[in-house]
Amino acid sequence: MTATFPTSHPTSSRTSPAPSVRSTGRVPSSTADRRQAARTALAEHLSTHDPLAHVDRTVPERTWARVGTGAGADIWLITWPAGSSTGWHDHGSASGAFVVLTGSLTEYVWTGVATAGTLGASSVREFDGSHIHDVVNHGTETAVSLHAYAPGLAAMTRYELVRGRLQVTSVEQRGESW
Repeated sequence: MTATFPTSHPTSSRTSPAPSVRSTGRVPSSTADRRQAARTALAEHLSTHDPLAHVDRTVPERTWARVGTGAGADIWLITWPAGSSTGWHDHGSASGAFVVLTGSLTEYVWTGVATAGTLGASSVREFDGSHIHDVVNHGTETAVSLHAYAPGLAAMTRYELVRGRLQVTSVEQRGESW
């Protein structure tokens, strides 16, 4: 798996490999530090693990598993059967990054209106703690992605789109639902 990790703001078209950053285990404090930690955690994990080695692509529902930690971030592997979706959500205060390992995913981002972008294999997306999105596999095959959240994912707020506005439906805490 080869992925290019952005070193600047996600809307920038310039990308380059992530710089080598030693994992300290400390919680990154600024948004930029958190995004850097997420990128670094993904790069380090991919350099030492084959995340696809134990993926069961026949499971009929979306699955997720915490597969490691690194650079102040939690690392999660998500399997996306055709038609599966996260629903609208955020990641609490965590910033993050994810790379599509196989297949393609469509990310709907909420900025007062929904915008969409499709991410193919090896595409990397990063975001800060205010990011609200819905990720969907519109393809016909199972997709797989690897995600990193810094600091570790502790809460997620769920939303529902009602009359053109997002309304909070629940707040999930780590340990309750995942």
